[in-house]
Amino acid sequence: MTLGLPAIDYVVIGFYLAIMLGIGFYFSRAMKGGKDFFVGGNLIPGWVAGVSLYMTCFSAWTFTGAASFTYNTTWYGIIYFATWPLSFIVGFKLSAVRWRRSRVSSPIEYVHTRFNRPTHLFLSLIYALSLSYWPAHHLASLSKICAPTLFPGSEIAMSIFVVVTGIIILIYTFSGGFWAVCITDVVQSLVLLTICVVLIPAAFLSGDLGSIGEFFYKIPALKFHHVIRGSAMYDEWYLIGLLVSNVFGYSVGEKAQRFYSVKDEKEATKVGRVATVLIMTGPILFGIPPLIARVLWPDISLMEFFQDIAKPDENVYIAVVLKYMPAGMVGIFLSAMMAASMSAMDSAWNTVSAIVSVDIFKTILHPKASDKQVLKVGRITTIFLCVMAIALALVILNSSVGIFTFSTIFFALVGVPVSIPLLIGVVKRDISRWSAISSILVGTITSSILRFVLNYPIGQQYFVVTVITVLAIFISNPLGRLYLKNRQQALLASIGIGLAMWGFCLTVNFVPELSVASLFSAFSIRHLMVLLTAVAISGLHFYFSRLYAADLQGDQSIVDGFFKKLETPIDVEKEVMVDGAKEQNILPLVGTISMLMAALSLMILISPIARTNIAINLAVASLLFFIGLGMFLSKRKKTI
Repeated sequence: MTLGLPAIDYVVIGFYLAIMLGIGFYFSRAMKGGKDFFVGGNLIPGWVAGVSLYMTCFSAWTFTGAASFTYNTTWYGIIYFATWPLSFIVGFKLSAVRWRRSRVSSPIEYVHTRFNRPTHLFLSLIYALSLSYWPAHHLASLSKICAPTLFPGSEIAMSIFVVVTGIIILIYTFSGGFWAVCITDVVQSLVLLTICVVLIPAAFLSGDLGSIGEFFYKIPALKFHHVIRGSAMYDEWYLIGLLVSNVFGYSVGEKAQRFYSVKDEKEATKVGRVATVLIMTGPILFGIPPLIARVLWPDISLMEFFQDIAKPDENVYIAVVLKYMPAGMVGIFLSAMMAASMSAMDSAWNTVSAIVSVDIFKTILHPKASDKQVLKVGRITTIFLCVMAIALALVILNSSVGIFTFSTIFFALVGVPVSIPLLIGVVKRDISRWSAISSILVGTITSSILRFVLNYPIGQQYFVVTVITVLAIFISNPLGRLYLKNRQQALLASIGIGLAMWGFCLTVNFVPELSVASLFSAFSIRHLMVLLTAVAISGLHFYFSRLYAADLQGDQSIVDGFFKKLETPIDVEKEVMVDGAKEQNILPLVGTISMLMAALSLMILISPIARTNIAINLAVASLLFFIGLGMFLSKRKKTI
């Protein structure tokens, strides 16, 4: 395969990956059981977990799919990035303390007591499957941006890159567990953010963009209607739908794992605050470079980079990096970006393996399993997830819809309906223990009919699915009370809900021939699908109304105990500092690695080809060195 970069960049990438693997092996000595592997023994420092949570919010996808989206939509894409912190703040305020007090090792573990055993099994399977998609998504994004850069013109490079990278991630996740996940997140965040901070001034100081005023003038005006690749439509409803649905998406799964991996509520709150500040940098660090690309290459065919690959607009971010960063620094950027994707992937793998080993294996299949047995099952699950991610990533790469649209469609169909009951379950007491299953079924059916029959744009789909799923949860107890009072009335209410859904689909859709008036004049397969959906919704509500009613009459002591636990502060001495557990000061380790990366950015200058812009090397080295030095000097402190 032909090399697309100077040799020094490949040396840098190799060095960086070696550091990531070294971190995994370093923390492998602390993996004594499932609790260490999945939540770091509840001793992850709040600032570390906060940085790690931030890094789970993006990956190479941010530099491919999201960069392409911003390149094509300009200011609309900047607003898209600005919705992230707004959603996160709401979700973090609602859930951070509650997640820590839930005292769990997986985001599904609490379901057994908050809801019930069938819901626990159902959600464990569904959420594990849905969460398993995202590592493949990140792996495909990473291959999309790195393979053409490193090995241009090679058709097989992307596939090989997917396999090799997946195996590397497997090795350090398998070895170091959640500690390795979090520390690699911190290291790569320092490097990645440093490169991004230096990149933007370098572009403006080059003179290619003119003054800041001239730059803004060249960018197309803000529009709230965009069609990507001839099919996916984005408007103000997409921003609204994304804002609402992400409140739930940012508060469960691997995101929640950061909140309950720390020692107490104070640290959980710190996690949210650190992540909020970092997420607020998104519009600048991830939004401005694609705008720079839009000014430099208003016609994507003019971009001299990656002209021979499909969907070249997904490579605009790295094109800007190649244009303004010298040899060697490109390798550091690619390395950090690779690590960003790796962190997002290993976070998902660690969470899913926790669900499989804790929720399915220990809680359901083998309640008497030892902590070492749980750890073994978790590691075996990680291997399986790696193989599945590699296979699915290859499918995504060969999809014609693009990485951004592919991921948004998947999130709307599965992610939104599943995440909503997981958050509401730790926030709201007065909902039925059967409402999680029913709401997920209703939300998934609704999302499918909106997408495949009514031709809903993604934004409206997000919003409607969120609203209907939430309503399905909150009407659970009222419907149960109605069933206890009169079954016929509960049946009529369920039929009424189905009729309302039927009428909504016929009157609010994006298919010209689908309407109430066309029922008799032009009845079609779409009419039949809408009718069957209404019948299914009615049937589900009536079937579950009986279960809601039985729940209202049943023993509520288990649920009462769960919410009493959420009101009880963590006793650190009794619950965390046991069996010789103690806090560690991770700052010196991270600081040392940061200074090593600073030294590497200077050692790159040994290669003559890397001396095209020495100021950039000095800027990156200075930032990494002084940040690292400050962290290293903290070793005088006993704890973090």
